Amino acid sequence: SDAGYATVCIDYPVSIPEDAEVYTVTTVEGSSAKMTKIEGVLPENTGVIVKAAAGDYDFSISALPVSATNGNLLVGTVVDTDVAADAKKTYYVLSNPENGPVGFYKAALTDGKFKNNANKAYLPITNQTESSARFLGFDFGTETAIENIEGAEVENAVVYDLSGRRVQKAQKGLYIVNGKKDVK
Repeated sequence: SDAGYATVCIDYPVSIPEDAEVYTVTTVEGSSAKMTKIEGVLPENTGVIVKAAAGDYDFSISALPVSATNGNLLVGTVVDTDVAADAKKTYYVLSNPENGPVGFYKAALTDGKFKNNANKAYLPITNQTESSARFLGFDFGTETAIENIEGAEVENAVVYDLSGRRVQKAQKGLYIVNGKKDVK
């Protein structure tokens, strides 16, 4: 779809198309689902997330031997399945709401269960050990923040502390060095 993501579960091994990326969910921390990429062949009966542009893709049957993915938290079903909720778990399904980002949202339970459609996957999370957030975003392991910036030491610099007092040398903290903010 236009969302660029879908869950998939196929009951036989298939080759992953070149123009699609396939991921498992290996851990959940806070409101983030850690995604781990699968290359080559998708094992049978394995729930995964497919990331690709909108369109049709050929997941052809694979004759290559393939081992199951270790640590995958996604659960896939190959037929329409009513999933009975366990009070010790929170269940998430992939969704693309009109006013929100694509990600995992808490499944809407009716009479203590929800329906997982054929060839789709859901994410059950144990409440005590992982997350009970309303929304889980994708964590592809990419860096999202600057941890440290290193620069050359400036000799004969004019250094001021945040109170405006001139100091000989910047210690640990925030200073104004030659008119610019500097963190030591």
